[in-house]
Amino acid sequence: MKMKWTSILSGIALLLVIVIKSQSIENKEVLKPFVEKLNQDKVTQILFLGDSHIQADWITSFLRNKFQEKFGNAGRGLVFPYAVANSNGPDDFTSATNQTWQNFRLVYEQDVFQQMGASGFVIGNQKESFLEIKFKNPDEFFDKILIFNDEKMNGEKFQLYKENQTLSNFVSKSAERIKYTVSSGETFPELASKFYTTTTKLVQLNGAGIKNPMEGNSYQIDKISFNYNPEFENSIEKIADYQFSGNKTLVQLSEPQNTFLMKTNASSGNTFYGFQFLKNVNKGVVFNTVGVNGAKYADFLKFPLQMEQLKSINPDFVVIALGTNESLSTITKEEFQKNVSDLVSKFKEQNPDLPILLISPTDNQLKPHQIKEIVSWIKESALQNNVSFFNLYEATGERGYFKKSLNRKEANADGVHFLRPGYEFQAQKIWNALSDNFK
Repeated sequence: MKMKWTSILSGIALLLVIVIKSQSIENKEVLKPFVEKLNQDKVTQILFLGDSHIQADWITSFLRNKFQEKFGNAGRGLVFPYAVANSNGPDDFTSATNQTWQNFRLVYEQDVFQQMGASGFVIGNQKESFLEIKFKNPDEFFDKILIFNDEKMNGEKFQLYKENQTLSNFVSKSAERIKYTVSSGETFPELASKFYTTTTKLVQLNGAGIKNPMEGNSYQIDKISFNYNPEFENSIEKIADYQFSGNKTLVQLSEPQNTFLMKTNASSGNTFYGFQFLKNVNKGVVFNTVGVNGAKYADFLKFPLQMEQLKSINPDFVVIALGTNESLSTITKEEFQKNVSDLVSKFKEQNPDLPILLISPTDNQLKPHQIKEIVSWIKESALQNNVSFFNLYEATGERGYFKKSLNRKEANADGVHFLRPGYEFQAQKIWNALSDNFK
């Protein structure tokens, strides 16, 4: 009987060790400079890179709130006007405009823009345009903005305004159904961008064949335009005139604002890659998020300007949560791990001791076997590159987690994405692992 109880207790102890290990960050020693800075009277910059699991901001908004509640709020950080780019995004701010914009994200094949900047997205046009980013929480103010613009705008003028009414009250969209004949070399994303529609709408109208458009073929397209009421300009008050500088423009405001309203009409064209909102404080956390639907490790290696602009933020801690899209594709271990190493090396060029955390993807229903393999490759890569690793796959229950999440109504029927409760469950696991280092 005694031996039986000894075996049971030993089994429980072993299970506890396995559970604790799966909930912990591996190689957490590299996080020490980050943890030390959090406890100093300084501003700490966190940069979180990811794919569609991150673009919606449900994981990162949870973590942002936790960090800023504990260490102070030094600004909302890097954002992009996703709605202006016809994409989904965080729900704590809105974005609006009175003009159409060409828009792409870094996963798209296109020749319209030669570079992609900080956020992994780009919007551009050749028109006098208002651009508005409005934070829903009145306490989410800013008095400093870093605008990531294209370098060709250097020296061009722009204006910032206060507003009494939101821009969206003065604009509406209209759609004209046209038949368009494809020119040589035009890609599927370029067609959507050209007419300010979405790739989803193009497929709805034409079927999946439009994903590979053929020169000379005609397709149905909803051409989108804006109806703008210039009465809006009677409800705004100019703050000041400014000039774009290089490929990033710092704006200091004399008083805090909750809404960013810019008018721009650069002679070389308006091109933007992101906006970082900051507070003039001496201590706190800025939590910057770069989430791009469909992104893989390799996508963040495509555009030198993106890495240049992200490194100009001077992150104290970089988190990379990728791998889902690789699990849905065909990729070798060697190619995958090279991409991981190359991305880590890019970030470490200026600071070899920069704390970096790789987070594994969770289970999915489309390629459950391959996702497990990807997780093991990321774990190996973390060890090879002397960075930290958090096994979110293990922490959430490994294979079968997605099905259980579906049953709990925490996951999407597409077999890959989760709903807000599911993402917040994952974020809590990440926070628990990170906060163990703050004790």
